[in-house]
Amino acid sequence: MIFSCPSCYYAASHLYPDIVDVSGLEFQHASEFLAGLLAEGRLRPGPLEEVVTYHDPCDLGRKSGVYDAPRQVLSAIPGLELREMAASRENALCCGGGGDVEIADTAVTLGVAARRMTQVQATEARTVASACQQCKRTLQEGARKSGIRARAVDVVELLWQALQTAPE
Repeated sequence: MIFSCPSCYYAASHLYPDIVDVSGLEFQHASEFLAGLLAEGRLRPGPLEEVVTYHDPCDLGRKSGVYDAPRQVLSAIPGLELREMAASRENALCCGGGGDVEIADTAVTLGVAARRMTQVQATEARTVASACQQCKRTLQEGARKSGIRARAVDVVELLWQALQTAPE
């Protein structure tokens, strides 16, 4: 099973085995699946001239240990320059949107997202990629509310854009 949502991936791969028989099933996050296709040469992205930083989603990174696959996808795109933030991988900050905090206190979510976007800004990247739809939405809102000129995208979106520019 391939998951685009890190929380669903975490639940299926780490929680479900304790309550249901999942033997015979393989679980992958979409970034792992795509990194495999790129490594095999089955996908050949074209150039995408862009400076990008990567935000590690909590459920994908710290909770599931998936750090390299999203970076491998980004690194496979010709012309893309990947710049790491000060806090990344195991030390990455949350986007602010996890755990449904926003439902209880929007100010907390926006404050955390603004802090993360300040780290994005320090890389001078105009794009922050993540491998989580919630992180994308929260970081985009954090950028808007903080007046930081950066866009948030999913890693898969950047790969899709690069595949559109690939020669046939």
